Amino acid sequence: MKNLTTGNDDSRATLVRIGILVAIATMVATVVWLGAQSRGDDAGTPGTSGGDSSSQTVKNTSVEQVAPDTAPADGVVIPTGTDQVDGHPTGFPATDLGAVALQVEVAKAQVGFDYDQAVTVADLYADPDDKAVFEERARAAVELRRKQAGVAKDGDVPAPASYALTPVAYTLEQLDTGYYAVNLLSYVTLTTADGKVHDSLYAGTQLMQWLDGDWRLVQGSEADIQHLVSEGQPQAVAPGTPEFEKAGWIRINGAPQ
Repeated sequence: MKNLTTGNDDSRATLVRIGILVAIATMVATVVWLGAQSRGDDAGTPGTSGGDSSSQTVKNTSVEQVAPDTAPADGVVIPTGTDQVDGHPTGFPATDLGAVALQVEVAKAQVGFDYDQAVTVADLYADPDDKAVFEERARAAVELRRKQAGVAKDGDVPAPASYALTPVAYTLEQLDTGYYAVNLLSYVTLTTADGKVHDSLYAGTQLMQWLDGDWRLVQGSEADIQHLVSEGQPQAVAPGTPEFEKAGWIRINGAPQ
């Protein structure tokens, strides 16, 4: 596992720990420290939205490949689910971008310090055979976020402590028919109980599989994980930089830049 951070040693160690467990399903992750702000400072400037991108469509047995090979100038429109369960989208399309859509929704669901909410998300999106694994990761992620925010392990979380994750770009690797490794780059903002705002860029990799008519988080085999680690996954680098393009990140349409 590779980690890339800047800052002093204490901040670096803290952010690496946040990065490893910031999403309930992380296997491979990198974090870049962007600095601290006083409460109320802007964390970024939203980008502009563009139109749909065009690409070739190649049919597999059950999943269509519609993701573009090269990054469109205005980014890729990520599809939405056709249904909801307790406010969380489900029913993602049987396309490779549907796998990205699930990763985006999992990331966006990591918004707070509630153990039950995190476990609910894990149960909703994980392959039933892997639920126990993702439930454990969900609880560990919440516990870590509470610790880094300077709040108690259990109980109510006082204002202004908060946590937000905004997906901005992705890469995609097909491992088999209906089976993908999705890499997601996100902005992370963690506000501590004393009002300090810590911003970072986070890159995490997750395995997604088309199962029973929808995309599911799957743990994957040890061989799959070792393949991804040995191959090397895209680093957490800022959008608009040469490193961003070199890493192959594809911007999500409408995401802040």
